[in-house]
Order: sequence, then structure tokens, then C-alpha cells
Amino acid sequence: MGASADPPSDRPEFILSEGQRVALRNLAKKQAGEAVDWINIADARALTELGFADRGREGWRITAAGSAALTAIGDDSEADAAPQSMVSPIRPDQPHEEG
Repeated sequence: MGASADPPSDRPEFILSEGQRVALRNLAKKQAGEAVDWINIADARALTELGFADRGREGWRITAAGSAALTAIGDDSEADAAPQSMVSPIRPDQPHEEG
């Protein structure tokens, strides 16, 4: 048989659900001193089991392994937000054209 690729469990992008990725990004932001909305407990517990987070007196924290995993999967949190140039609210003083 030929050489096989690394098993999926060796690569963070295959072992983390989208919720766990969001939780990991939020933990990194929290560590950096940014305000975060909330951390899903189930996702944080799963990250703890993987060694990517731990829980202390102040709550959940990202570990060095979690920071490395976040770097490995890429921090696409900026991609989640729409660029400001694409936001075009309709102002009441502007007519709305259809079609």
C-alpha cells in the first residue's frame, strides 16, 4: 500500500467543529484583553479535553496548544464580518429602487 496522509485527528481543522473554532477564537480574544460575547460551555469543555483550553478561577483560558491550533487553522474571524464598504443602509431620504 502507498503512503497515507496524516490521520484527520492530527490536524486541528478536522477535529474542531465550527462552534469549537468560534470558542477558540473568543478565548484568544479574551486573553488579548478584548471583550467577547460568551463562550459556549460544551465547546469550551471539548477544547479542554483536547488540551486547547483550561478553566481557572477567572473562567476559561486558551492554552499554548490552543493558540498553536488557532494559528494552524487560521484565524478567519475577520472573514466572518462583512467589509464596511459592502454595507449600504437605505436612508429614509433616499428613494428605494426595485429591480
